[in-house]
Amino acid sequence: MLKELFRKTTDIVFVNLLWMLVSFLGILITLGAATTAMFSVTFQILKKNEPTNVLHQFIQSFKENFVISTLVWLSILAVGIPLYMMFNYAINTDQMVLLIIGIVGGYQLLMFTIFVFPVISRFKTETNRQLLKNVLLLSNMNLWTNFKLIGSLAFVVLLIVFVHEMMILIGIGFYGILVSFHLNKLFEPYLMQFRSIEDEEGN
Repeated sequence: MLKELFRKTTDIVFVNLLWMLVSFLGILITLGAATTAMFSVTFQILKKNEPTNVLHQFIQSFKENFVISTLVWLSILAVGIPLYMMFNYAINTDQMVLLIIGIVGGYQLLMFTIFVFPVISRFKTETNRQLLKNVLLLSNMNLWTNFKLIGSLAFVVLLIVFVHEMMILIGIGFYGILVSFHLNKLFEPYLMQFRSIEDEEGN
């Protein structure tokens, strides 16, 4: 039991370091692909009695999903920066309508960002439009899961900010584990459906 816990903890620290290395060497442009690769590893870590080759899994997912993950990440920035500027403008000028739009838009963008990289890591979508549709549906149909995901993000941020900044060395990987844990049950019915379709096509 202790040996298994130590192994999984080591895997979490390793994937955390890989995420930081790849993200910052890529001047944060590679952050999206690194995050998708991290979730590919953390979902695997949660599987019982299955060893995780962290480096191989991370590199494979990074290569396979680099283009789509990078496009998604840059799109998030392209929407998020103007949204943040509008929100600040609304606060400074007491524009209530813009403020409400900023809050609603900010929530939608946050949930999209939390969901999209795990979805890319677990599902193969044929088009970007289908990916957008799937993520928006998942992030707006599971309110309780959303609360848990936001709580996980807040917990890790508070851990890094108020406990010690060195917690970032495990915080990102720990966040990946928490999100993967919450999304496992949510994703499983869809994964089973895809497996059934693949089996039928194979026969």
